[in-house]
Amino acid sequence: MRAQNPEGARLGLKEWLEERGIRRLFPVQELALQKGLTEFKNLLVSAPTGSGKTLVAEMAIKNALDNGYKAVYLTPLRSLAFEKYASLKKIFKDSKVALSVGDYHAPEVGEADVLVATYERMDSLLRHNSPWLKEVGTVVVDEVHYVGDEERGPTLEVVVTRLKLMGKQIVALSATVGNPEDLASWLDAELVTHDWRPVKLEEGVMDPSSYEVLFEDRVEEVKEVLSDPGLDAALHYMREGQALYFASTRKRAENAAKKISKLLKPDKVTKEWAERVRIEVEGELGEVLAKMVERGAAFHHAGLTNEARLLVEEAFRSGAIKFVAATPTLAAGVNLPARAVVIERYTRYTDEGEAPISVSEYKQMAGRAGRPGLDVKGTSVLVARPKAPPEEVYERYVLGQPEDVRSALTSARALRRSLLGLIASKAVNSEAELVEFIEETLFGVTEGAANAIDDARRSLEFLKGAGLVEGVKATPLGTVVAKQYVDPLGAKVVLGALKRRKGKTTALGYLHLVAVTPDMPKRGLRSSEVRELWRVAEERFDELLIRDDEYVSESTALSALKVALALESWVKEEPEEVIAKKYGFYPGDLRVLSDTAAWLVHAYSEIAKFVGLYKHSEALAELELRLKYGVSEELVELVQIPYIGRVRARALWNAGIRSKEDFVKRADLAARVVGKGVVKRALEAMGLGYGLVKWVKP
Repeated sequence: MRAQNPEGARLGLKEWLEERGIRRLFPVQELALQKGLTEFKNLLVSAPTGSGKTLVAEMAIKNALDNGYKAVYLTPLRSLAFEKYASLKKIFKDSKVALSVGDYHAPEVGEADVLVATYERMDSLLRHNSPWLKEVGTVVVDEVHYVGDEERGPTLEVVVTRLKLMGKQIVALSATVGNPEDLASWLDAELVTHDWRPVKLEEGVMDPSSYEVLFEDRVEEVKEVLSDPGLDAALHYMREGQALYFASTRKRAENAAKKISKLLKPDKVTKEWAERVRIEVEGELGEVLAKMVERGAAFHHAGLTNEARLLVEEAFRSGAIKFVAATPTLAAGVNLPARAVVIERYTRYTDEGEAPISVSEYKQMAGRAGRPGLDVKGTSVLVARPKAPPEEVYERYVLGQPEDVRSALTSARALRRSLLGLIASKAVNSEAELVEFIEETLFGVTEGAANAIDDARRSLEFLKGAGLVEGVKATPLGTVVAKQYVDPLGAKVVLGALKRRKGKTTALGYLHLVAVTPDMPKRGLRSSEVRELWRVAEERFDELLIRDDEYVSESTALSALKVALALESWVKEEPEEVIAKKYGFYPGDLRVLSDTAAWLVHAYSEIAKFVGLYKHSEALAELELRLKYGVSEELVELVQIPYIGRVRARALWNAGIRSKEDFVKRADLAARVVGKGVVKRALEAMGLGYGLVKWVKP
């Protein structure tokens, strides 16, 4: 039940804003209040980057707390959740702000007044029927246009539809999209849209031959320095501040940062940041990045570890780093504005070859130009590569309208996972309720309820055949599978394979088994890799559990074998650089794979235990922490010390330090092994004062 806005609530909001130094609202913020933000009406706020959507969210949370409700802030990515958690803690000092991005265990929210969570964690709260949700009045959904994303979209769509039907106020924040009316219709929301932004954005297209940049009102010439149009454009606009450079591949991002760093000079501040990188990022990667950071440049992409990405972002925000070369994922994942943005080409590489980026992607990147409070204007430059008339590229991207957002709940995988979650948590208890729910999704609203319902019924038949559902009720096994959050098809494949295998297998066998499931990311294979993987499959045939499964194609099995071999090398402590050369997985990619595998072995250990496959359950459980940290079992305790990764842990072990207690008692020896700075940071993070340790000089 929604609260009514009491007399004077708007006055309280005004005083709160003035206390924060906010005396004038931006247009989109005024519109949100006019359209019922404080009356608990659902809103869809669709506006450009920097237009003031964040304050709309904060006002909604304030209003919920003032009316005795709790509030939730949902984000698509962990990085955004951490950023938003830090921000809301400062703003709502008198309330308990909690973060739930967690792992794969049941989420706990305790006494939180405001919860910041990823879409998936909110889905988990709903699946576990958390009683805390009854006290929630308002849910802010950041980046709601992610509903069209193949991976995160289906979860978001089901979560928001459930919350809407539960009567929660939905305040959805979106980038500019082509069909905001469709999204507003799905959300039963008032549409709040405005194209105003506090920092003027100048968008230009650069001719890579003439080095001229075409703007709306002028043509500007760029000086050639590096014989690279994109980098020379970045140098040109770096005279007025920091630059973000969007490269089409990771390698190009790294090369761009390297080239620019050679033209910059180190100073005291950049040297301090470089030292932080060396301490917090282990191995060759840390050293490569530190050398660039020392000169005021860096690269940023999904191949970096989380620690490395966060350091780059923090250093850029502080102003120490002047140039960051990134892949487009940065535009969607992090709030990192710059004076200038350069996009090196209007195409990107896909599995089908080179393809033009969407207008939405372009707008997301270009919108990062211009720092509120620091810049009078922001400048974005799109290089017309592959070669094309700049006027045509300008018309398509600068003047073009973003594409429509469409439901991603249309795939069989998305539907079977979502339906099992709904049924197991008793959100729907009959086919009639299931039909009603599907009609309320974006899928049902925009694609036609009849088509959506037919697809849902086919998925329901699969769940029945897998023994997870009877009628429209979850079986005990179905409930366990739903709470472990795995794809029902994966559960069917894994349980079938484990039941056929009488005894335990090796780590590779279990890793390959979880890698064939739809939940594990995979990559296409080169012909040379296929031949080598067939050789390994024949050589280690007895270890593998997947043989002639009707749901696992030959190409999937081979691709999964590559992932499993990389993970086997990871838990055997092979250096990340070696794994990257052998299998092509960057450190960041490897962490994604290992984290996903750790979740899956945990999930399938629990499922195997439930059905009585105890030996397999134990073997899977033993792999969980090894996958999380990339170590042999003996190092598990050491790698849980802050700043001690797999490389440093092995060095400490070899020096005779075998536990946390050893590390503290023999801090002098530890300093000689991994460096005084690392040990100092680790002890401080453990709550031990630096001065308590008697140091012996190395």
